[in-house]
Amino acid sequence: MGKIGLVLFLFLTLQESFLNGQERLRIEVYFESLCPDSSNFIKYQLYPAWDLIKNHVDIRFIPFGKSKSYKNGLIFHCQHGQRECEGNKMMSCGLSRLIDQTDQVRFIECFMTAFKKVRWNKNEFGRQCFDQIGLSFENLANCYESEEGINLQLEAEILTNMIKPAFVPTVVYNGIFNQHLQDASQISFRMVVCKLLSQTRQIDC
Repeated sequence: MGKIGLVLFLFLTLQESFLNGQERLRIEVYFESLCPDSSNFIKYQLYPAWDLIKNHVDIRFIPFGKSKSYKNGLIFHCQHGQRECEGNKMMSCGLSRLIDQTDQVRFIECFMTAFKKVRWNKNEFGRQCFDQIGLSFENLANCYESEEGINLQLEAEILTNMIKPAFVPTVVYNGIFNQHLQDASQISFRMVVCKLLSQTRQIDC
């Protein structure tokens, strides 16, 4: 049985985690700012599906991945180098200022696309994404340079360590990691979400 076919069967394992009625599906995305797989997932899987699912899900982005802190956050080491640590922290600051989920999704998609240019442009910091979403770059820079930015990344580390992702990005549904749903989400995130939602409501996917 292929991955997609397997998921059609195994998504039922999450059914018990749903509450009665029209409860939203909780989704957590664990990712990294310079991870090609994270960028591809957000650009080609999550972002195109968002308008279809946005009224039925609560989504949370955790930008940390396979990073590690030392000396209570004075030093961070990241899988794709120091600039990735900078991008992770900037996204944490941006997300902390955005309440609306659609604004968060738009910001993350824009930032992940823009920030990868940092590999050949050291001055790239995704500023256009803050302007696009109506965030003050100066306010975000203050967060980034302060203890607030460090604490946001330490919180992301705690959340990530609870999952201990073997692969980045990792997608978790209703607080339960399921390897089959994780694998299928990299291929067809929309299909996985729609199948899970169909257990509690009528949805046209």
